Amino acid sequence: MATTKSLASDALMQDIAASLHRIADALAQREHPLGFGPSPGRRFVFVNRRQGYNWYHLGHDGSPMPITEPAISGYVCGLELSQVQRNGQDVAKLRLHLRADQHYVLESGAQTVFSKGLVCALARLTPDDLLEPLTIEPQAAENGEVLFARVYRHGEPVYAPWEDTTDFGRLTQQAMEIVAAAQR
Repeated sequence: MATTKSLASDALMQDIAASLHRIADALAQREHPLGFGPSPGRRFVFVNRRQGYNWYHLGHDGSPMPITEPAISGYVCGLELSQVQRNGQDVAKLRLHLRADQHYVLESGAQTVFSKGLVCALARLTPDDLLEPLTIEPQAAENGEVLFARVYRHGEPVYAPWEDTTDFGRLTQQAMEIVAAAQR
């Protein structure tokens, strides 16, 4: 008799646990929570040391707002080269799109050390690798002037060395193709 009650109790606990997992999964899948919340629009994150910190976004008044977290984790959903106007001049920018708690666009000069490191890391991955979130960390050099891109997959760094002779045009195209293939 005690065995039957124990088995029934175990089955009930398993049913409850399965129900809780289904509820948690459903809540995690909800892309647009109801009620007030952040804008679902893109938030640009500028990756450079110009403002004295590794990255920042612009406030409502256009002033730089430092981001104090050392890294961002999300799903890569786009990579593009863009020409933008800065101080009256056309400037080439590399933009990495990430889906996280909102849509982030990490922007850095296309020829910066950060962008080169990011492109090299992305070019080493496969489209299947991009089905999992990546963590990206801008890391300042000792002199504080240069930012390196640290990319992590499953908590492990993506080792992607490059040399002065590396063809970054080809690598950027390769990285863009890998990102695009992951979106299909």
